[in-house]
Amino acid sequence: MITELDIISIVRFLEKDDIPKARDILSTFKSPESNYEKGYQLALNGLVGACVNKEKDSIFYKLVNSQLPAEMINNQREICKRRIKQNFRDNAMIGYEHAWEFILSYFLGDQKMGLDKYQRQSTL
Repeated sequence: MITELDIISIVRFLEKDDIPKARDILSTFKSPESNYEKGYQLALNGLVGACVNKEKDSIFYKLVNSQLPAEMINNQREICKRRIKQNFRDNAMIGYEHAWEFILSYFLGDQKMGLDKYQRQSTL
């Protein structure tokens, strides 16, 4: 099973251009148990591939190199959310889109980790 911590670790290594460590994490994942996990892993493999190949036009490459404004990141996340809700998409595509939604949320600062994830925000 892929955890949020695994994804964030992969992203952080890719931000530091430490591709071997990101690949090491990917190699620890077992064969996907479901089509949903298969789609999720496909998205993560694509992230690493974009950095390995230095694909300057890929969204992820632009994300890790701070070349996308927050508005564009948010627009992409909204597209992912819409795709997730489309009934005709199979589980692999839904997993793929969920992975991207999480990654885009991470770059927007909307994903919290550790204890922050469970703390309520005050509404003073």
